[in-house]
Amino acid sequence: MGQLTLRTERLTVVPLRAEHTEAVVEVFAHKSMSTYIDIDFSDPDNAREMVRGRLAFDGPAGMGHWAFLEGDTVVGIGHLRPSWELPGDLPEIGWYVSPIYGGRGLATEAATALLQHGLTNLGLSSVWALVHAENKPSLNLAARLGFLLVGTGFHYGADHRVHVALP
Repeated sequence: MGQLTLRTERLTVVPLRAEHTEAVVEVFAHKSMSTYIDIDFSDPDNAREMVRGRLAFDGPAGMGHWAFLEGDTVVGIGHLRPSWELPGDLPEIGWYVSPIYGGRGLATEAATALLQHGLTNLGLSSVWALVHAENKPSLNLAARLGFLLVGTGFHYGADHRVHVALP
């Protein structure tokens, strides 16, 4: 199974493509997007390099990186892929929505689509989320999605809460 296009009430969650690069650079242009990341993606060169790395993903079928589209506008990105931090290639989810589009539930819609894709379409036995310990909006989103807090750890260069969602 290749990477699917997923649909929500307001979003189309499409496999990330090179043509999304400049729109993703715009999403990360806001300094606040790098608050909980150890790289400043508000620097366009860093953001382009991040997109190149995501486009180079060569992992399990059905997993990868997606762009979140509201109409034709990229409002964020996300991933469902083997974790770079957790052992055993555990499937990890992540989401980013531009602050311009924040507060409207778009991150919830997109993350729900990715989570359900993993648990239902791919039949994963679990999906993991590593959320920066101070990122209250994402911690709240993980709770809304039904993730269970199972621990803490030092991941991606900072303290994170480790969450799991089960079918």
